[in-house]
Amino acid sequence: MVNTGQWTWSAPRPTGNLSLGKILRNAAIAYPRKGVTDATLVVSRTYREMDERASRIANGLLDSGLKPGDIVTVLARNNIETLEVYFACARAGLILMPVSFRLLPNEIEMAMRHVGAKNIIYDERFKGIVDGIGLELNRYVIGEGGGGAIGYDELLKHDSRDPELEIRDDTLVTLGFTSGTTGMPKVFMRTHYSNFNNHVCGVLSFDLNSLDTGLTAIPPLTGVTWTVSMMLARADAVVMDFDPVKMLEAVEKYRVTTMFCVPAMFKALLDVPDLEKYDLSSLRAVASVGSFLPIPVLEGIWKKITPNVYDEFGLQEVGYVSVIKPDMKRAKPASAGPPVPMQEIRIVDDEGRDLPRGEVGEVIVRTADSAGEYWKNEAKTRESYKNGWFYTGDLGRFDEDGYLYIVGRKKDMIVTGGYNVYASDVEDVILGNPGVADCAVVGLPDEKWGEAVSAVVVLKQGESLAAEELIAYCRERLANYKVPKRVFFTGAIPRTLSGKAMKFKIVEHYSGR
Repeated sequence: MVNTGQWTWSAPRPTGNLSLGKILRNAAIAYPRKGVTDATLVVSRTYREMDERASRIANGLLDSGLKPGDIVTVLARNNIETLEVYFACARAGLILMPVSFRLLPNEIEMAMRHVGAKNIIYDERFKGIVDGIGLELNRYVIGEGGGGAIGYDELLKHDSRDPELEIRDDTLVTLGFTSGTTGMPKVFMRTHYSNFNNHVCGVLSFDLNSLDTGLTAIPPLTGVTWTVSMMLARADAVVMDFDPVKMLEAVEKYRVTTMFCVPAMFKALLDVPDLEKYDLSSLRAVASVGSFLPIPVLEGIWKKITPNVYDEFGLQEVGYVSVIKPDMKRAKPASAGPPVPMQEIRIVDDEGRDLPRGEVGEVIVRTADSAGEYWKNEAKTRESYKNGWFYTGDLGRFDEDGYLYIVGRKKDMIVTGGYNVYASDVEDVILGNPGVADCAVVGLPDEKWGEAVSAVVVLKQGESLAAEELIAYCRERLANYKVPKRVFFTGAIPRTLSGKAMKFKIVEHYSGR
């Protein structure tokens, strides 16, 4: 029972009829001529057109035999059709589950079996991947139909009125896989309410408004989240496949005011040889998401792209946790910022006790932006969700002002010779070397040290650097126990869609070498 002093009630807040479909509908009413441009295919569609098409697709999926609550796997690039499918599923009461086209067919099959998905919408260029999935599937193709697949144009022939369904705040709308940086990913669940809360948080945290034109090349579902926030702000949006040169051209062509990238994308943009020839004057700011923005990359953005940088810390299970705005980032460049609206953050020890400011511990979060469990995984749910708090597995600390600093993953901390080494400290130094394009630091099993600080490094094209030279470079800038004992050169760091290094794969690959 709750007593406000004016009235008393004993029941929880009644569930409302909030539907994500209203975001697109209301954007279409407010600014019918604004919309989304696919810079890769050079195709544009207004919010009014997308709104009508989303309802037609929703009815087409239901008329084909799907029922509210069915799971629809989506294998596609970040394009206009993916956004239409997002809203179509929301209006049809279906549960959308994006999967990466970088996965192997057997990996997608495993994910679909885990959640019981039998339906797939896919871009026609990924037909070979779908053919390799060993399941009997209901197929819908973004392209021409045939071969047992219903074509996108066929779905668009259906009624343009919204399906007559009751959609509630707590209706499940998306499933997604965690980044999987330390092992097999877990399936998180999001409702209409939790997704809506995340979209609103994006508008507030990144100061989005109707004068913006926002660009992203981040794949679904993260890329969709950003673009929907642009809709909610009544802004124009641009989506595309990531290519550093083409992205710079898109900023110039579409007069982009803000863009959303993961740190690895910013690093690639900074490495474009003739970056200064592109007109980036329309950019009021950029936003970095997915993983912490290394200081050398941040300084490069300030110098070559824009003086205004937003940086965030968040997780797919709970959405945005903290966002630092441009003025704050200048004052505290290593910080992830204060909590976003409606988030509560604590730093705790292994027993769940609060630590004083300045001490490093696990970051835990309490938020409305979470379903509070993993899909059919009670063990992982108990491990991560405790007494209303989500245990992130990230290590961080607060400064004297209450700003959050992320120092690494709990499982990413390297214990070498009795000393604790945070991989991010070493990575920042290595990325500061002018010959390095990318790197990841891990602890590899070692008889003498327990774990040996080890760096996997990607060099810039045309650069030559010996392991001994890089170790000497680090020795000048790091305490001796933090200096890598081993350096491996490679062509690419395995990363998740959100840009996080898949360190469990690195450890598996390089252990024993």
